[in-house]
Amino acid sequence: MQHKRILIFDEYGFARVCSAFLESAGYEAEIATTLDGLPPALNYQKSGLIITSYPFGAPLFEEIKKRGISTIILSDDFDENLVTTLKEFNNSYCMMKPLDYEKFRSLVRQVMSGELNTQGGCHFVV
Repeated sequence: MQHKRILIFDEYGFARVCSAFLESAGYEAEIATTLDGLPPALNYQKSGLIITSYPFGAPLFEEIKKRGISTIILSDDFDENLVTTLKEFNNSYCMMKPLDYEKFRSLVRQVMSGELNTQGGCHFVV
């Protein structure tokens, strides 16, 4: 498997916690908390996964969909706007907060290792 990093685009506090959690599991994580803080072109050649939240990450959604990078979207609420937004994704998962960190770690591991075929829309993880 080619080594790829995880890009976390979220609020600072959660991004730091998420990064530490993923790094302790052996992943290389990169944090961006503003659009200006994103790596050039989102480092699509290096990112194997993007983790963001809804609605925080909404400004990136069009670009993510174009690129087809595996994405985990986290949300506090499950509503019609979220469902409509996620229908347009082709390669993603959605988890509701508060996170079950063991399920989250398992999902990240499966996506990063290629065990899951995320093609075909957005899948909700409960």
